[in-house]
Amino acid sequence: MDKPLSPSLPSLPPVAAVRPLLMLTGFLGAGKTTFLRALLGDLTARGHLADVILNDREDARLDQAALQDHAASVEALTGSCVCCEGTEELCDLILRASQSPRRVLLLEFNGTADPIPLLETFTLLENKFCLRPRWQVCILDARHFGRRGRFDDLEKLQLETASHYFLSRTADLSGKEELRLEKAIRAINPQASRATPATLADSLSEVIRRNRRHTVSTRHPAARQPGGNFRLSPAPAEKHVDRHRLAHEFTGCNLLLPPVLPAGRITHWLQQLPVSVIRAKALVTLDTDPDCRFLFERVGMEVSPWPLPVSGISKAPCSGLFIGPDLQPEALLQLTREHLDPDCHFAHP
Repeated sequence: MDKPLSPSLPSLPPVAAVRPLLMLTGFLGAGKTTFLRALLGDLTARGHLADVILNDREDARLDQAALQDHAASVEALTGSCVCCEGTEELCDLILRASQSPRRVLLLEFNGTADPIPLLETFTLLENKFCLRPRWQVCILDARHFGRRGRFDDLEKLQLETASHYFLSRTADLSGKEELRLEKAIRAINPQASRATPATLADSLSEVIRRNRRHTVSTRHPAARQPGGNFRLSPAPAEKHVDRHRLAHEFTGCNLLLPPVLPAGRITHWLQQLPVSVIRAKALVTLDTDPDCRFLFERVGMEVSPWPLPVSGISKAPCSGLFIGPDLQPEALLQLTREHLDPDCHFAHP
């Protein structure tokens, strides 16, 4: 006689990896990628490799190259307003990263991003991402904080939700000036604590040690297919909408440059760019060192004295990236041709 069939047992909830997520925010040129490089080095020294997702307005591959040798993986996400236009792609990248064996995920937003819609979306999708804790460190340029003119509110918006903050470029501050700056920061976000790459690496190491390696998830992350609708954030308040619009006042311009350029022209060209260019980057090969590529940068009107040598970026052409309000692309192209090389042109979208 056949045995009666057993009733089907309910399937066990899936198990998903739990990792801390650290998000980096901060205004254009505040020093986010420099901070990220230092943090990756400090994490590696403590025995932890990290996955990194980079968001930039024009071509995130430039910063991707600068970090390639410091992280387990670096994914690039190009988008002018990731909180509006790139949420779905960002969530797909995070879902893929959630399957990684690495113990920590680092996410750098572009310098005009509003973090609030993204934080809301991450909270609503917590069972899919299993990223805990979720920290946000806001990088603040001590020379320019509170002096952004009509974009002061955008910088405050990036600080208001931060769990930590880091002051960059403090060398020229007196003790009293630094105290006044910290007081202004606490007035905006009294809960945020000051941090450095080393102290955050220590905190992340402790979280990794204490975190359960896995947790039970109500739905398996892999069950969600790419291309679904991730626009789950509630409608923001009117005041926040007004401030969020500031992020949309910035535009970007991407110019393709010749494969090799004279070393003596780059710095002078960057210095001649108009004040409307708040942030500029140039990935170039120099005639003095044709076997290496270099990343030149300008923040405000200040050009970095030493370019950063980069490797592993064979897919990205030599190019110049410019970000700022009210940019005039044709004027930038003409200036670049005059001061750098006539063989420069717009990158095709």
